[in-house]
Amino acid sequence: MTVILLDPLRPDTIPARALPLLNGPLVVTEDVHPSTLWDLGLTGATWAEHDDSDATLLTGDRRHPFTRARIDRGDDVITARPVAGDALLEAVALMDTLRRRGPWESTQTHPSLRRYLLEECYELLDAIDDGDRELLREELGDLLLQVLFHARIAADDPDRPFDIDDVARSFTEKVRGRTPGVLSGAHADLQTQINEWEERKAAEKARGSVLDGVATTAPALALTQKVLERLEAAGYPMERIDPAITSVTVQVGGDSVEEVTRQRVRDLMDHVREVESRARAEGATPRVREDWLAILDPVGEFQGPVGEEPDPIGEELDPIGEDLGTVGEELDPVGVESDAADE
Repeated sequence: MTVILLDPLRPDTIPARALPLLNGPLVVTEDVHPSTLWDLGLTGATWAEHDDSDATLLTGDRRHPFTRARIDRGDDVITARPVAGDALLEAVALMDTLRRRGPWESTQTHPSLRRYLLEECYELLDAIDDGDRELLREELGDLLLQVLFHARIAADDPDRPFDIDDVARSFTEKVRGRTPGVLSGAHADLQTQINEWEERKAAEKARGSVLDGVATTAPALALTQKVLERLEAAGYPMERIDPAITSVTVQVGGDSVEEVTRQRVRDLMDHVREVESRARAEGATPRVREDWLAILDPVGEFQGPVGEEPDPIGEELDPIGEDLGTVGEELDPVGVESDAADE
């Protein structure tokens, strides 16, 4: 005979091949909800106190004794076709249970999970670098846990809650809105897709600054690269940027390179926003090189952190950059002439 095995995640879904069998003798296990039978109009189904081998078994529990016995003896099993993402529903349900019952999970907040999110991102990057497929799968699962966890915490917010479905809709709405040409089959050109994405992204964000949306909590070098990429794309005259922004010097026992670099970039960001503010006051929005220069010339070049004084010693050095010796040390005129003769 036959076993109709329902998907516990979608108990109302009946495989098409199973529909004719619902009109005959039917035995139902206790996990099938009465509302499902009612919706199907199955008023003559029998609850399986005892298995009737001549009847079709309708169940959602593969581990039920009747189900196992039927499968073991070779009954035909009809199941719904698996759908990509089914396991995600199980993961969502598990996260919900842990949030409600777990003594640790129930006390976590978005800020308390910050360090775990960062750790999982770095571990995923390590797995990518190592080329370990099993480790990659595991680390992607750990990162998924963070997404599920944050979405579940957000669902508890009393004022502005959202859940994992809202997160998923945010993804689909954004990607569909930015890739209409690809999704409709209108084109399959890489540069066209990139241009389409950037144009629609700019229209959505309506940013007041070319630096809006840059995550300043990113590692300092990643932050630097992102800021410079944004400025170059916006036509900013890159030669006006202090060269110290693009170089890193590590000194043993010196200041934190991470913090020094981050502060330099933040100072640059403040400077750019000041220029943009001045442009807006004049009714302009700088988006090409000439626009920036028109505002920069009155403002001046960005020369590093505000309040940083020029090096007076450096100003006294020979214009061609030669080292004239230690401050306060008398120059040996003989030595200078000798050096000149040797050149």
